[in-house]
Order: sequence, then C-alpha cells, then structure tokens
Amino acid sequence: MTNVFALVLTLTMGIIGTSLAANEEMHPLPFVITDIEGHIAELTINIEKISDRMRFLREAPDSKDPLIQEVRNLDLRGWELHQEQWKVQLDGLRFTEGLLRKVQDHPEEKPEALQAWLGRLKEFKETMNDYREQRAGIEVLRIETEVKLIEQYLR
Repeated sequence: MTNVFALVLTLTMGIIGTSLAANEEMHPLPFVITDIEGHIAELTINIEKISDRMRFLREAPDSKDPLIQEVRNLDLRGWELHQEQWKVQLDGLRFTEGLLRKVQDHPEEKPEALQAWLGRLKEFKETMNDYREQRAGIEVLRIETEVKLIEQYLR
C-alpha cells in the first residue's frame, strides 16, 4: 500500500509541476483524481478491517502463559502501528486530492499547490520511515518471543 501511495504521489507531483495542457495527453487530471479517490476508498476499508482485527485481539481472553500474552500484545501493537500508518496515508491522499481539485479549478495556483505538496511530501516520507522502523522492531521482538514460546513447548 505504501508503494501505491508513493506512486500516486509521484504521479501527482508530475501533474502539478508541469503544464496541464501538455500533461493531459499522458495523465489527464480527472483520471488521476479518480485514481486517488479509489485509493482513499481502499484505505478507508482497510482501516475498518484492521480495527476489527484489533478488536478481536483485545477481546480474546488473556493467556496464563506470559509468552503467548506477549505475542498477542506485539501483534496488537503491530496492527495499531499499521493502522496509524494507513491513517497518515489517507490524510495525505485527501490533501493531494484537494490540491488537485483546486488546481483543476484554478490552474494559476499550481506553483503554490506544488510548494504545499512538496512540503507535505518531505514530512510524509519521514513519518513513513519512522513507522517502518517501529514496525520492523516489533516484528523482530515478535519473532524472538515466538521462538521462546516454541522452545518452551518443545523442551
């Protein structure tokens, strides 16, 4: 999903940064806006689905085994981070969609829109890298905890 978002944002940058008339032949603005709308819908559904998974983990009875409980807690934290990441992506797509609609109605505002978008892009990349690092750390902890759990049952 992150790759799709990055692709859409890169495509969007090209649309805002070049002349609309020349670019419409290759990437018509209405098509790009429709594409972004589709990604917004998809992310919204994914956020709802992940909420259901987190609710299931929260409602599962606690285990007497601390390692099983730790695996569940790590799973829950991983899903929470994933959902937070998707919400940031959703916010970014909505921002981009708004800019594109504004530029579609007022092409003379493209330079300001580009600057706003580029400023947001830098922040977005930093945020995504932070989420990626956090999730990787949780995945490592989960694997280590799962190994301990399996060893415990195999001894």
